[in-house]
Amino acid sequence: QRCTLEMWYHLPQAHLMTDEIILMRRSLFYEENNDVSKLCLPDERHNTLWELAVLPTGLLELRTGAGSVVTSAMFIKDNDDGLDGLVSWERDDGGGGWNHVCVTFSSMDQDSPSEVLASVLMNGVSVVPNALLSVDPFGATSEDVHQDDIDDALEKSILIFGIGPS
Repeated sequence: QRCTLEMWYHLPQAHLMTDEIILMRRSLFYEENNDVSKLCLPDERHNTLWELAVLPTGLLELRTGAGSVVTSAMFIKDNDDGLDGLVSWERDDGGGGWNHVCVTFSSMDQDSPSEVLASVLMNGVSVVPNALLSVDPFGATSEDVHQDDIDDALEKSILIFGIGPS
C-alpha cells in the first residue's frame, strides 16, 4: 500500500521561530473516552503513529511513535544562502515564507506490516529519500502485529495539520 500527503505551509522570519511546528500528525483514536483536543497538544504523543515537524533551523524531522526518527539533515547540505532545510522564510517586506511539502509512505515489499519506506520532498527537492521507519501502533513487536489489526486501527485514526508551539 502507498499513501501520499501534500500541503503548503507558511513560516515567519527565521529569527521569530524559536520552537518546532508539527506540520502533520497521524494519531490513533481508539479509546472512546479519549479527548480529541489532547491529540492537538504538541507534547501529547502517546497515540501518535507518526508526525512531521519543521525545526527552528528549517530542517524537517519525521518521527514515529515506535521511536524511528529521520531528519532532512541526514540527506541534504546547506543551500547557497547558508540556510538548512531548503525552507523559504518570510522576508522583511512580508513576502515569501511559503513552502510545499510532500510525504510518501509505502509498505509495498516490506517484510513486516509495521515497517514503511518514507520519502519527503521539500519545495520539489528530495530531502528524505526512502527512509525505513518502524510504525508499531500498539507497542507490540512486529511479529505480533497483523495487517487486519493495523487496518482497523487506521480506520480510527486522525490526521492533524499545523500544531504550533506549546
